[in-house]
Amino acid sequence: MGKGYKRRKYFIHPSIQGTYIALTILPALIMSIFCTYFLISSGELVLEAAKEKPLVPFYSIRHTIVTLEKEGCTKGRAAKVTRLKNELDSMRNILETTYLETLGKWNENKRVIYVVLFFVLLLVGLLSLLYSHRIAGPLFRIISCMDMLVEGKDIPPIRLRDNDQFKDLAESLDKLRIHLKDAGLLESKH
Repeated sequence: MGKGYKRRKYFIHPSIQGTYIALTILPALIMSIFCTYFLISSGELVLEAAKEKPLVPFYSIRHTIVTLEKEGCTKGRAAKVTRLKNELDSMRNILETTYLETLGKWNENKRVIYVVLFFVLLLVGLLSLLYSHRIAGPLFRIISCMDMLVEGKDIPPIRLRDNDQFKDLAESLDKLRIHLKDAGLLESKH
C-alpha cells in the first residue's frame, strides 16, 4: 500500500473520526467565538462612545452661540458668530461623515471576521479529516486482518501508506501472520 495507493473513502471509521474531528474543531470553535465576541463587543463599545462623546462639545458651543445671538450684539460680532456657527456646522458634518464611514468599515470588518472564522473552521475540519484518516485507515486495515487471522485465513503482508500511523503495530501483526503461517495454523491461498 505504498506510494501508488489512493484513498477511495475518507470516513473509514466514522465514530472515531467524527469524535477526533469534533475534539479538534471544538476548542478552535470555542476560542474563535470567544475572541470574535470580545473583538466585536469592544468595537461596538468604541463606536458607541465615538457616537456620543464627540458631539457633546458641539452642543455646548451651539448653546453658547444661541446665547450670544439672543443677547444681541454689534454687527461685527454678529458676523463672527455667524462664521463660527458655519464652521461648527461644517465640523459637525465632517464628524458625522467620519463616524458613518467608521461604522461602515466596522460592519465590513465584522463580516470579514465571520467569513474568515467560517473558512478557518472548515480548514481545521478538513485537516482533521485527513489526519484522522491516517489513524482510522490503518486501524481499519489492522482490525480486518486480525479478524481474518482469527478465522484462520491467510492474509497478504500488511502494508500501510507512507504517512499512516501504527506502522509498528502492522509490523507486529505481520510477524504474527508469518508465525501462524509457519506453524500451519492458517489456510493457504490457492
